[in-house]
Amino acid sequence: MDKINIFKRFNWLPKAILFDFEGTLVTFEWKLNKGVIALLKEIQLAGYSIEKISQDATYVDIHNFVSELSEKNHDLTFKERIDNIYDRFDADALTRWDLNKGAKKTLHQLKNDNFLIGLVTNVGSKAIIPALKQLGIDSYFKVLITRNDVNKLKPNPDGLNIAIHKLNISPDLILFVGDSFDDIGAAKNAGIRSCYLKGGQDNIDFRNREKPFIIINSLEQLINN
Repeated sequence: MDKINIFKRFNWLPKAILFDFEGTLVTFEWKLNKGVIALLKEIQLAGYSIEKISQDATYVDIHNFVSELSEKNHDLTFKERIDNIYDRFDADALTRWDLNKGAKKTLHQLKNDNFLIGLVTNVGSKAIIPALKQLGIDSYFKVLITRNDVNKLKPNPDGLNIAIHKLNISPDLILFVGDSFDDIGAAKNAGIRSCYLKGGQDNIDFRNREKPFIIINSLEQLINN
């Protein structure tokens, strides 16, 4: 099979392809609304105010708020309590995650074609490691960056920057594949090209937004001519 495939159209070939996990490689199963409610409640139970958290805050916003607050107050116990909430909802999602169509085939072909493959996810390590084994895709990733490896989640570029450093190749040779605003934003903030997979967490209308480098309808477009 031609290694270049879809990249022929862009006159560019990456050396490494990083993937988001939930909504990209697997179905999106995290209970967002219930998770946010549980997180806000735990913050209050820990004795902190939620007044500075906007009413439309996401689980990402809350995580980043907690990271800043716990660091400011040197309160590691507080951070651990909040991390336990994320782990609980990760574990719940783990019971339902299933590979998206073509995910394993795509990873297998990319590895055979000598692409370096990595995973950068907002999911924590307690759930992601058993999930990868359970789904039979744990052997494909050169680097694995989880929520536990960063202070702030995507769209903050921390996770991608760590992956770039570990891969030790130029950002110009890296593509990040994801299904959300946060994934596209993280790639932009890290200075690498992005690929948006339709049908995941966010249904994005790009008419009034900066478009990602590549837009695909299925993962297999990364390996099919």
